[in-house]
Amino acid sequence: MSAIPRIDRGFWERMKRLSRLKLLIPLRRSPHSAEYSARGVAVGMFWALTPLVGIQMYLCLMTWFAAKLSKDWEFSLVISFAWTWVTNVFTMLPIYYVFYVTGQIMMGQWNDITGYATFLHSWHTAFTANNGFWHAILELIGMLARELGISMLIGCLPYAILGTWLSYSLSLKYIRRRRRKKFQKRTQKAHAAATHPAEHPNT
Repeated sequence: MSAIPRIDRGFWERMKRLSRLKLLIPLRRSPHSAEYSARGVAVGMFWALTPLVGIQMYLCLMTWFAAKLSKDWEFSLVISFAWTWVTNVFTMLPIYYVFYVTGQIMMGQWNDITGYATFLHSWHTAFTANNGFWHAILELIGMLARELGISMLIGCLPYAILGTWLSYSLSLKYIRRRRRKKFQKRTQKAHAAATHPAEHPNT
């Protein structure tokens, strides 16, 4: 049995920083209400948890146009774009495989579950040709759709629905908590400046 290749710790550090930059920084810098931003996270997460890498941002845009018909459903398009990054070239295959297995189970096809090797074979087939990166990604998606598409589409639904609800709830709590802390710090500074004006000559 061949050894599983080890991934350098620096890679995980870079991924951690990249995730923070793409997912959390937009939330922290958003000038909109917590609900508006959290809805953006939920929409991005919903489309991220579908086997539609390559067109997820377009789907967010279409959802954004539809949501503009009602002020109660408007959301941050920028944040929704950011959160589609949850499924990327590094996470796509294992996530898609989970969708596929779940779909097979939901359809009662327990004895017809293709091994993970099928996904790896599709990956290598797409990327061994002398094609550009995005052309290879589209080719890979086409292969998976032809071979395993129905199972993945059905299997993604529980994760997309649960992920949408969880991402909205958790991001809403995160934004509110962060803004509450910032407000408390400003209040404490203002109180300190009013109580000890000599220590704050510029206030």
